Amino acid sequence: MADAELIEQLRRVLPQLLREHPEVRYELWGLMLEAFPSRQELLAFLEELRALREESNRRFEGLQHDIAQRFEAVDQRFETLLREMTQRFEAVDRRFEGVIAELREQRVHLSALGGRVGRGLEFLVKGIVEEFAGESFPLADRLVLVDTAGEVFGVPGAEVEFDLYAHNGRAYLVEVKSHLKTDDVLKFQRKAMFAEAKLGRPLTRLILALSMDSKAEALMQRLGIEYQVRATLE
Repeated sequence: MADAELIEQLRRVLPQLLREHPEVRYELWGLMLEAFPSRQELLAFLEELRALREESNRRFEGLQHDIAQRFEAVDQRFETLLREMTQRFEAVDRRFEGVIAELREQRVHLSALGGRVGRGLEFLVKGIVEEFAGESFPLADRLVLVDTAGEVFGVPGAEVEFDLYAHNGRAYLVEVKSHLKTDDVLKFQRKAMFAEAKLGRPLTRLILALSMDSKAEALMQRLGIEYQVRATLE
């Protein structure tokens, strides 16, 4: 017999069976109690469900609080880093201004840093490089290399000079100019490539200048030369 037919037959027969045979009612009631939870069991289940929901809410609130604290800690670290970077660049500016003031007092051209300006100004430039790099350089001085083959200027035995060579693990070659032009950038790049080959180590190129042409800035960016310049002129 199909399920639908059996159900339909029970619907017709069951009421009459319950009326004529009361004992069947109790048997049927017992079976229903076994199949369905009692009111007490249902209340206990609902209470357990409520407690589980409250526990989930507490855990979710705790997770939200933990995430908020983590983001707050990240914000604080970022603000600290930004403040340190700002202080470092401000220190570079102050040192650069000191170099400019020193030059104005001595009335010399910045490109004459090597022997004519003296050790005092070299020390100031060294400080700028340290602030820029974020590390100290106990070894820093002018650098003079002899170009025996004439690779740089086409003159064998010519001296190739650099305003400052600072190294302490990482090495910097520094060129200082009053006004920087594209020809100065290309000349410095050629000299730096020669120095890398001569010294046998990678060198970070850094140019310091009071002002520069906009084309010189674009060229330095293309060549990967670092720079600190007060003003850009069209």
